Amino acid sequence: MIKHSSRPLIGIIPDYKEGSPNGYSIKNYYALRANYVESINRAGGAAIMLTYDYDLIDSYLESLDGLMIVGGYFDIHPKRYGEEEMHPITKLNEVREEFEHQIAKKTIQTKMPFLGICNGMQLINVLHGGNVIQHIPDEGKFLDHEQGHIEGFANYHQCYHEVLIEKNSRLFSVVGEEKIKTNSSHHQAAKNAGKGLIVSAKASDGIIEAIENPSHPFCIGVQWHPEFETSQADRKIFTGFVEAAKKYKESK
Repeated sequence: MIKHSSRPLIGIIPDYKEGSPNGYSIKNYYALRANYVESINRAGGAAIMLTYDYDLIDSYLESLDGLMIVGGYFDIHPKRYGEEEMHPITKLNEVREEFEHQIAKKTIQTKMPFLGICNGMQLINVLHGGNVIQHIPDEGKFLDHEQGHIEGFANYHQCYHEVLIEKNSRLFSVVGEEKIKTNSSHHQAAKNAGKGLIVSAKASDGIIEAIENPSHPFCIGVQWHPEFETSQADRKIFTGFVEAAKKYKESK
């Protein structure tokens, strides 16, 4: 691992893609959108991509000052939250899921700051015993949370719906607003918050949009994609995360 600079070192789990003749590579490869890295670095952190090496998990956690698990075009396997049935639209990436599960399980046992985005929020919830709505449209009482379905294209730099933030939450202390507008790109959502977690934000239709562990210095998951920075609130999330990572770095 690289030696620490004055910036806190933030590990990000990349996506795992199988190679194909017509794709980026015929061999399997990692992928990570640049705006995840840019958001961390602009906030004062030093982002580093973590490869799926199980033997390195403990070394990663010794060296890192924060962990961020990001979104992806896949779903957590229902077996993770005790359901046998799998919705027909479910998309799996079990190679990525297993590594994220293992490193995140160890991370939440520490005081290391942890930010979960979209899939990352659902992972935090499942690791605490929470469950998932497998397909929001089947519920029939919520908005369509896949932004591209309504607009005809997915411009995630544009706000899509309101999110109401609980005033007595760490997320509110970071963002400083009770009502914000966010983008949206998910067909699943947290159904019930896991043990020890609180729901810190909901969409106007009641879908859980953020969870957090109030007994942890910084363990927050958000369902939307703040890396597109549709508002000042999104930037503040990364600033708050990096500031927490700085404090963690200083305490080590």
